[in-house]
Amino acid sequence: MPALDFQINNVVGREVSARTFNSAIQHALYLLTEFDAGISQKRRGSLAWYIARLGSDSSQLTVSFISHLKPTKQKRQIPPDIAPRVTTSFLSGVEDIEERCKTPPYLSELGMERAGELSDLLSRNGAAAFRFSSEDRAVEITPKTSENVHKLLPTKRTAIGSVEGRLEGINMHKHFRGVLYHAITHKAITCLFDETQFDLVKNALGQHVVVFGELQKNINGDTVRIARPSLEIIEGRNRFRLPDVGELGKPDFEDIDSTKEYMELIRG
Repeated sequence: MPALDFQINNVVGREVSARTFNSAIQHALYLLTEFDAGISQKRRGSLAWYIARLGSDSSQLTVSFISHLKPTKQKRQIPPDIAPRVTTSFLSGVEDIEERCKTPPYLSELGMERAGELSDLLSRNGAAAFRFSSEDRAVEITPKTSENVHKLLPTKRTAIGSVEGRLEGINMHKHFRGVLYHAITHKAITCLFDETQFDLVKNALGQHVVVFGELQKNINGDTVRIARPSLEIIEGRNRFRLPDVGELGKPDFEDIDSTKEYMELIRG
């Protein structure tokens, strides 16, 4: 697969500190794993990331990431390599935040915070700019990323309602919460569960569910989190499946030759 290059430009006349370099790499890997987990439907992702090349000159450091599929318990079953899709979604996600001020698919609230923290490393300890590139496409993270993250995460309005999607991941740090991937947009929504719901949530992991509660929406009207949620597991096929053409039946006007004939028919 093509490598994903991560370039760290340094301030003229200064070196990038080792701590800033390490933090930037860790944040980048966290974001890649989030997109991987959302697409592969595996909590820890399906890809292991490696450094294929290191480069440097007077103005920048370059780290080239490549990935390999993690081994599975079913050795005879080879999972699909989603690396190209993860890389594309990652680059599009950075563009969504940086250029469009939109929450991207697959990136959770914690992932958004990590993107903001990566942006906050700029202009500190020698780092001047971050750039991700793969083949003929490149995106940059600037201080605007952090500004937009701070616009996208706060609640601007609330509504009572429900969201349908796939429930993945449990995080017990500070608060008990799960991540719901919207069935249509694939955007990650934080569900603020109560600890008394632990067994229910655990049994629903990886399942298609409907979560009811207080929908907390951002400036764009996207649901960022659901407070006081309750959930219901949906059995059977995805309710959002569109019917096949054959299931729609034959339209009444298929054998009508002209608009005039059609109008005369419906008017009797």
